[in-house]
Amino acid sequence: MAIADLHYGYELRRRREGHLTPDWGRSTLESRLTDLLRDHQPRTLILVGDIMDGTSNATETLDFLARLRPLVPTLIPLIGNHDHRSLHRDPAFTKHHEQPGFFFHHGHEPLPAHLSPSTIVITGHHHPAISIKDGAGLRLKLPTLIREQLPSNDLEQWILPAFSPWAAGGEYRSPHPRLATWACAPHRVWPL
Repeated sequence: MAIADLHYGYELRRRREGHLTPDWGRSTLESRLTDLLRDHQPRTLILVGDIMDGTSNATETLDFLARLRPLVPTLIPLIGNHDHRSLHRDPAFTKHHEQPGFFFHHGHEPLPAHLSPSTIVITGHHHPAISIKDGAGLRLKLPTLIREQLPSNDLEQWILPAFSPWAAGGEYRSPHPRLATWACAPHRVWPL
């Protein structure tokens, strides 16, 4: 199982900056993720970067990861552009993860040149979403999973939706050919 962009502690940072952000994101995120792990019981959980939200609280984020570890045999946290250097105290953090046919990285840095043809690149970073309008003024914004063709080495890229309850996302635009888009609602995923 791979998820991206948890942005754990987003509300802490915003509150320190003086914003009136409610203090519910961390508990909501942890509850959703714990339920997901219990329901699906994956052997491996890959956190595809931006686990922490910038300058929130590294100690609290590391404690959160410690609570996740008993729920999954293997936890692989990848470094994202919002992950503070203090998280690197956890030796499990790495820039990327490879397994046959797949390359996982957050998506904020260029791909390495060594990837084999037909590799599927799994990233986060972009927070893709779609807005659905009914024509009468109602609008629904949903995270999306994007599948696209990269120009080099016959690589395919899958861009994961943001898992954070705070990361609303936006329309994802890319020069690469789009192969598929899925809308991700709380209890249903469907192709667009």
